[in-house]
Amino acid sequence: MLQALVVAALVIGGIAYINLTRVRVPEVCQTAGDALQAGDHQQVIDTLLQCLDEAEDLPSELLADIYYVLGNAYSSTGNHDQAVRDYTEALHHEPNQPWALNNRCWSYGLMRRGSLALADCEQALRLLPDQPEILDSRALAHWVLGDVESARRDLDRAHRRDRSFPPPDQRFREFEEMF
Repeated sequence: MLQALVVAALVIGGIAYINLTRVRVPEVCQTAGDALQAGDHQQVIDTLLQCLDEAEDLPSELLADIYYVLGNAYSSTGNHDQAVRDYTEALHHEPNQPWALNNRCWSYGLMRRGSLALADCEQALRLLPDQPEILDSRALAHWVLGDVESARRDLDRAHRRDRSFPPPDQRFREFEEMF
């Protein structure tokens, strides 16, 4: 283990920490960013799990980032049950993390748990109103619940805010392909 500033571990989650308290950060934690950049989701998972095993007394903000990145990696491999558990753990450490809420919403949606997905997206939108990515996730939750009109409204809003989001009919076809 090395003595490192919390800032040195930022490569994991990409969030800048102001807290410069010295913590013991295992070297393996430092390598997770390389796997993340390479898109090697299984390596990210393996590295961060080892990091959690070896680390002692990591700040809550850093733990939130680690679990958030783990959730993303598990989601990318299709393991949405584990992704939800990791997003939940991230939210335990940092309750108002809108992207953990959004991504848990998405995973719940893919698991066809529309009510849970909708609740997470509603909370994320309270934190980041009109965010196109969150509107898109909420649209999936509405779509899973069979509320096509609400899904269409969210997709229209997302598309108006950011033209890189596909129009509703195209997105509905993509939703159908996901299932």
